[in-house]
Amino acid sequence: MSKQILVIGATGRVGSELVRLLTQNGESVRAATRNPSTVSSRFQNTVDVIEFDYERPQTFTPALAGIEQVFLIVRPGDNHSDVAAIPLIDAAKKVNVQHIVDLTAMGVEQDDTFMLRILEKYIEASGISYTHLRPNWFMQNLNSGPIFADIKATGALHLPAADAKISFIDVRDIAAVGFAALTETQHAGRAYTLTGKEPLSYFQVAEKLSRVAGKEISYIPISEDAAREALVKGAIPTDLIERWMDFHRKVRQGFCSPVSTDIESVLGRSPILFDKYANDYATSWR
Repeated sequence: MSKQILVIGATGRVGSELVRLLTQNGESVRAATRNPSTVSSRFQNTVDVIEFDYERPQTFTPALAGIEQVFLIVRPGDNHSDVAAIPLIDAAKKVNVQHIVDLTAMGVEQDDTFMLRILEKYIEASGISYTHLRPNWFMQNLNSGPIFADIKATGALHLPAADAKISFIDVRDIAAVGFAALTETQHAGRAYTLTGKEPLSYFQVAEKLSRVAGKEISYIPISEDAAREALVKGAIPTDLIERWMDFHRKVRQGFCSPVSTDIESVLGRSPILFDKYANDYATSWR
């Protein structure tokens, strides 16, 4: 008999793919979202959809009722996501949740003051069994969100990344590891760094996107000042701008280029290559 699994962020890029894998394999899933009435049809009535909002802690207990495992994603772009998520962990402990699989970020273990590492440590101290997933930059950032909007508007990527390389990860691989962590007992107490197999610069990324799009897509390295000015014009909050700047400093310093073998260890196969990702999503850039 499958365990009841709560997927937070069920309509996001990783969460929606994870829900698909779980339901296809007969798992009992509860999908947490801020607006359940607008997304039930998205899951074709194959999952229990429930209201969940980090801003409304009163939604935690109903979402967790009868749940044995939680896939936890914090609010994207939140510089204080640990503060919002810690009460959820407390609530999970009260109702005897057995296992939490949390999505953090590559390299968080190197800084105990970083919010996502604070969250990891809080889960570890809670006594609840856990698996940490620490992915690198998503390939799918290139076909959604601000970077994709930049490509659509200008035909180019404008980023303060210089010629640094990133071992981009496909969200489908992240979801596959999440599925394994939720359905196989040997992943308890483990932390997995999730990367692609090949570090690529944005120059190389632009070349690969151009090939599948059938048109020129360029990468134009910009300075931090230029990037900050563009974000300010876009009315992005100051704390988020500085977080974005810090991320790209780490990129330029080479922190995002290492390749991990954890996907091979968990899944028994290589990560999805960037060329496959680009071909699969080619219509996005055409």
